[in-house]
Amino acid sequence: MQTLDDYSRQMEEYLEVVEDMTKTLGKGVKRLRRRQRYFEALIEEADENVQQFSQEGQSKLARAAAERKAVMTEAARAFQTEADIQNARLLEFMDAKLQLEARLTEVNLERARLEARLAREAQLQPV
Repeated sequence: MQTLDDYSRQMEEYLEVVEDMTKTLGKGVKRLRRRQRYFEALIEEADENVQQFSQEGQSKLARAAAERKAVMTEAARAFQTEADIQNARLLEFMDAKLQLEARLTEVNLERARLEARLAREAQLQPV
């Protein structure tokens, strides 16, 4: 019985760590996606500037805006890539959490069965 209790406590500790990692990764993914959207908005702005400067015949400004757009595009891609990587890790931790929760439930059920069996045996023992 003590072994099951120890194992259950250890699994609960692991579960807390996995939950903390899941929260941390989830926040990180949200932050990266916000940064990605921010740079995507800057890309749209730079694209509008390229078109406007081109229509006005200001080729130097249009090239500068196009270069800015290229830099913003690279930044948006970098944030998207990192967010995708962290999201994959988040999904792995979420899966691990579900597996740990399922195993913890199994251990607790086994403990309850063992307790019930020991209680029945104690009742059947002559005094």
